[in-house]
Amino acid sequence: MNKILKIFWLGLFAASPLAGLASPIDQNEFEYLEEIVVIGDRQNVKEIAGSGSVIEQTEIDRFDHIDLGQLLGSVPGVYIREEDGFGLRPNIGIRGATSDRSQKITIMEDGVLITPAPYSAPAAYYVPNASRVHAIEVLKGPSAIQHGPHTVGGSINFVSRPIPDVQTFEIDLSRGINNFYKYQGAAGGKYNNLGIVLDGLAYGSDGFKSLDGGGDTGFERSDFGLKLSWKPESNTEQLLTFKVGYGEEDANETYLGLTDDDLREQPTRRYRASQLANFTSDHTKVLVNYGVVLRDNWRINIKSYYNEFHRDWNKLDGFVLGPALQSVLARPNQFRTQYAILKGDTNSRPINSETLDVTSNDRSFKSRGIQLSLTQMLKFSSATLESKLGLRLHKDHVERQHSPVSYLMRDGSLVPNGISRAYKTWNKAQSDAFAVYLAETVSWKNLSIELGARLEKIDGKKTNFAINTSSKSTQDFTSPGLGLIYKLNEKTTVLAGAYRGFSPPGPGSTVKPEQSLNYEYGIRYAGPVFSLEVVGFHSDYEELIGRCRVSDSDCKPGEEFNGGEVRISGVEISSAIDGMQLGSLSFFIHGNYTYTNSEFKSTFFSGFSQWGLVRAEDELPYLPEHTGQINMTIEKGKWSLISNIKFQSKMREEPGQSVIEDGLHADDYVSADVTASYFYNDKTTLQVIMQNATDEAVIIAHRPFGARPNRPRALIGRIKYLF
Repeated sequence: MNKILKIFWLGLFAASPLAGLASPIDQNEFEYLEEIVVIGDRQNVKEIAGSGSVIEQTEIDRFDHIDLGQLLGSVPGVYIREEDGFGLRPNIGIRGATSDRSQKITIMEDGVLITPAPYSAPAAYYVPNASRVHAIEVLKGPSAIQHGPHTVGGSINFVSRPIPDVQTFEIDLSRGINNFYKYQGAAGGKYNNLGIVLDGLAYGSDGFKSLDGGGDTGFERSDFGLKLSWKPESNTEQLLTFKVGYGEEDANETYLGLTDDDLREQPTRRYRASQLANFTSDHTKVLVNYGVVLRDNWRINIKSYYNEFHRDWNKLDGFVLGPALQSVLARPNQFRTQYAILKGDTNSRPINSETLDVTSNDRSFKSRGIQLSLTQMLKFSSATLESKLGLRLHKDHVERQHSPVSYLMRDGSLVPNGISRAYKTWNKAQSDAFAVYLAETVSWKNLSIELGARLEKIDGKKTNFAINTSSKSTQDFTSPGLGLIYKLNEKTTVLAGAYRGFSPPGPGSTVKPEQSLNYEYGIRYAGPVFSLEVVGFHSDYEELIGRCRVSDSDCKPGEEFNGGEVRISGVEISSAIDGMQLGSLSFFIHGNYTYTNSEFKSTFFSGFSQWGLVRAEDELPYLPEHTGQINMTIEKGKWSLISNIKFQSKMREEPGQSVIEDGLHADDYVSADVTASYFYNDKTTLQVIMQNATDEAVIIAHRPFGARPNRPRALIGRIKYLF
């Protein structure tokens, strides 16, 4: 801690003597007093010392997506493992960092941590609803160490709806097949030195799956937010913002999938054993944000935040004392009785191997913190020096109480057997974290160099109430980073960088932290019509961490494992053609592609079921070798037609180096979305959207339990009215 404090004070005062020698920076250099963005806009991307992407509002609005994974498909180096078809709980990975519940990336909203307990339980069971997001920023490379604690892959920041400059009232209504609906509205404006925006969202569906014997497989979500701002009348530029939000979800969603043969025959089927599946949650968030510019050279921002999240997922976990569900669905001929019970074709006998375990996975999360950032920009003739200092004090915890109930299958219905059982899991994990980030960026003529470091100190404690034990842990880690960009000319820029990534184990854990040494190098070209970016990346991991979830067999939920050294490398390509004219038609073509190669560096056996027996040079699971998409837009007058084609190669679901088809794997696929828009006038837009237009039906994964389908073809009509 003393080392961290010394660096803090050195960073705070180091640049002060230089201020008297430098020229002041214009006020418009400090456009973002709130500091809710980490990049800004697409023009700012080419100025950062590292690779990054911004998905702006116009792109989010094109297909009216509710699935965050569908939006992030436009960013190279980002991997999505689908699960429920609607993106209710996305699995996102960046540059090889595992996508399992997005646990290895830092997820923020308006610049602050937003996942329920990012230190104590990083699995992202909550992320902002895509429909309420104004912009999405993805940061990779050396600049990613600004935002911890998970920096091995990168970070994602969701920017909330800004307060409009003028009085605004907006209504956005969508309806589609399977009784899909999305109703959204917003109102706000600025009144003298006060600003306000209120927005709300409600959406849901009956679901696209059919439960054997009938039943609801749909979901409902609602989400509301209020943002207030006050800009005092003074000679000092300052802004105070207050934001509060609340959301709820009720989803009849299950972990239970199908056998491969059943999915090929009827992809949207659900077995009777999943009839009690239900996920409920509520989420409250509060943010107070104050920004001020002092002496024309200093920008100070202080944020205080509080998040509270509760979820209860009642779902089938398996048989009380019988084969794992993964085994039953992978080898139904070997486990004929259990397979028949899952389908409801056979009644259970009152023995444990035929008794179904339905568990209420109840968890409560709280996180809170305060963070401070100071930015100073100085000009010395043709050079510019930007100094950044960031501090974060953070506390979070999770309380788990998993209550199992035993059921027998009786004539297609689940009937409790009346035998009480002890809690499967009853514990509390908590973390106290202190972080410091310091960076210096020197720009001279065509060269810009950024040197930074992040320091984290994490104290954790885990209490097991079931057996009355507790354990503590302390972690200290320093993540240095170096990035540079050089402008060959006005259109072409080269970039390179290196940094050390970090992903901490959970509180009280005995495993070693995950570390990575990451490199990137590339070139950007931005012309008036055509642009191209090619970036190579390479990561050497030490002590890869795997976390056991409820869906993993032969390990306890929350248990952690080390996987030794891993190498991941690849290349990201993105390009665009904007505004090409052909007669009265305007064409826009955007595309991206990612190639990824990976391998374990040693042979070992792990109790983590996603690894098992690993041999040196085995490729990692859930990391597709090829992925990408092509987006084409045609505009004429009041009309626009957009098609988006996505593709992904076969994906291993267990380590291996032989032909992918020889082991557990997900299918390759090519799918297309199409949307047609008619701009009736300046205020009204009519839209027809067809998702998965070719009705491609594939196995997207075999986790959590068994083969899972993608969302089938969906047709949606939409009207958007701006008063």
